[in-house]
This record gives sequence, C-alpha cells and structure tokens, in this order.
Amino acid sequence: MVPVQTFEMTTKVIFGIESLRELPTIGRTLGKKVLVVTGKTALIDNGVLHRVETLLNGAGFQMTAFSEVEPEPSLDTVRKGLALGRSIQADWVIGLGGGSAMDVAKAIAGLFGGENELEFYFDGGKIMQPGIPLVTIPTTSGSGAEVTHFAVLSDRVRKIKRPIEGNSFAACIAVIDPQLSMSTPDQVTIYSGLDALTQGIEAFTSKDSTALSDIYAFSAVERISNNLLNVYHDGQDIKARTEMTLGSLESGIALRNAGMGAVHGLAHPIGIRTGKPHGLVCAVLLLPVMRFNLSACYEKYARITKAMGLNTVGGSDTIDVAALSMKHILSLERKLGIPTHISGLGITEAELPQIVAEALTTPAMKSNPREATADDLLNILRENF
Repeated sequence: MVPVQTFEMTTKVIFGIESLRELPTIGRTLGKKVLVVTGKTALIDNGVLHRVETLLNGAGFQMTAFSEVEPEPSLDTVRKGLALGRSIQADWVIGLGGGSAMDVAKAIAGLFGGENELEFYFDGGKIMQPGIPLVTIPTTSGSGAEVTHFAVLSDRVRKIKRPIEGNSFAACIAVIDPQLSMSTPDQVTIYSGLDALTQGIEAFTSKDSTALSDIYAFSAVERISNNLLNVYHDGQDIKARTEMTLGSLESGIALRNAGMGAVHGLAHPIGIRTGKPHGLVCAVLLLPVMRFNLSACYEKYARITKAMGLNTVGGSDTIDVAALSMKHILSLERKLGIPTHISGLGITEAELPQIVAEALTTPAMKSNPREATADDLLNILRENF
C-alpha cells in the first residue's frame, strides 16, 4: 500500500536555446519596473547582463540592476537589495546568475512587503505579507535554485548559514537557456555540477522521497554524472551543457519535494566558517556521508550505479553494486581536482564539535536516510579529516 504522497511544482519553466528572448513577453503581465539581481562581475564581463538590459529596455521596461551579490550571500546584501527595490517601487524581480544571485532575488521578492526586520524571518518568523513576482534565470548548472522555495543566506555577525523558506520565495517563471552557461569558468562548472550531483543523490535517498521526486532525482544523477567531465573538457559542448542544465533543473525539482541530507546539513556550518564554494564543500563531504548511509539505502545506491552507466555484470550482491557508485564518484572527483580530506576545506579539528552541533539543527538532517547522532557526525568528519 503506497502512503499518501505530495509533489509540488509552482514555477512555470521555459527551457531551451535562446529562451532568454522570451523575457519581454514574460514581463508584459508583471509590470514596467524590474529589479535585476546579479553578481558583481561575471555577468557584467561576459555581456549577459547587458543582453538582458537590452531586451528589457528595448521593450519599454524600466530596469535597475543590483549587482552586489557575493558568494554565500549575506543578510546585509539582501537588506541593500530590498532597500533599492522598494526605493524604485519595483513591480517584479529577476534573479540572474548562479544560486547566490537567485537566492538573494528570492529573498528580495518574497520579503518585499515584509514589515519586520530581516533577522526576524531568518530566525524562523512567519512571512505574512505577499511578495512581488520573481523570474529566475540561471547561468550555471548546479544549484537548482530557479525552482526551489527557499533562499540560503548567511548571518556574518553570528556566523550562521541557513535557509529562509516560504511559498512567496518560489519564482513564478524560470527561464532556462543552456547557452547562458557556456561562458561559465571551469572551476564554477566543476563546483556547481558537483553540487547538483549531490542534490540529486541526497533527494533520491531522502526519507521524504516519493515516486515522483525519484523520477527527477534519478534523471538528474544520470545527466550530471554522464556529462560533467564533458563540459569540463569542452565548455562549448552545447549538447553536454544542455544536459547539465536539465540535470540541475531536475535536482532542484527533486530537492524542492524530497529535501536533502547530511551532506548539506554539514556543508552550511562549514561554508560559513571557511567561505569555500558550496559545491566544493558538498563534493568533499559526499563520499564520507554516502559511506555512512550505505547500510540504510544500498538499494538506491545500486540504482545510482546504473544511472551512471557503470557495468554491473557479475555484481550479484546489491551492496557491491552500490559501492561501485561511490568508487565512480571518487574517480570523478579526482579527475576534477577535488580534495579527498575534509581538512582541505580549511577547518580545524577543534571546530568539528560546534560544526556538528549546528548541523544537527538544520532541516536537511531530518531527511537523511540514516539517523545520525552527534557522535556519528563527529566520526564522519574525524575519520575523513
């Protein structure tokens, strides 16, 4: 008997080469004044922001750019963006870039009508007032943030990184043009791709996974694991870029419904301490956590092995087949230059107990396939330090 399951997808997706050209049509029903939220340099230097500006201004929109988003964005950045958006009386918001830019855009749009200080919502306060429409335009293949309903932000003062969640954070429309990822630097391609792979694996093995979320998670793992090396070796491979972009989208849909696990639970407190890219932190943690979870979800790991296209002939034991997926990920990460030890992230062993204490409070830990105590998490970190 299958238990009652839920699956939610509130964002309309427009996907394909040159789909960015649909932006003026999309905006007709949203209003004339638009705030475009993006990073500090990359999309300015490669001309993507200019292209968006040309499309919007040419169609009669009044565009204002907020190009101050940093990696692992802070509450202060959201505060500045909110102030700018309110000052121009923006009708809608565009999140243009990677996960950080889209997370800041989600917070600005979702909290636009909020009457409380930003910290109130960051600490779990309920969002009562409606936001304004949000359109997401990802330019990397990794975060899946274009279709999720939360924004991961950092409080630099208290050294806390966690998500603010609410239905008002969900984009009404995601415009996903694979061409926009073709100028992504190699390192960003690697880290964002491994982030998406981790998301697919964690959503697939989550306690909260469903038959529907599994479809997206499995496909995400399949697309990303079979194309990440291709885009690393040839960033202009449009077929591989398209597959990576689809895989990232699918991982976002999957985690939107199934949640994540211990990799992301640990990644947030490590990320706020080190400032290392989120995808890199996830990549270093992925194998240690998979080894810990193996006994609880080896059947699904065996399916991941098949998604990766590995030859399982002669693998009669499901656990042996499952272990092949981890062996493959180890090989992939070595080829991509990922450190094999957690100490390579720049944390000290003395910090581990506090990292574990913070990880245990994150929503991601609740959906990890194997229950993990503080001692379990400490062992995971110390054994791989």
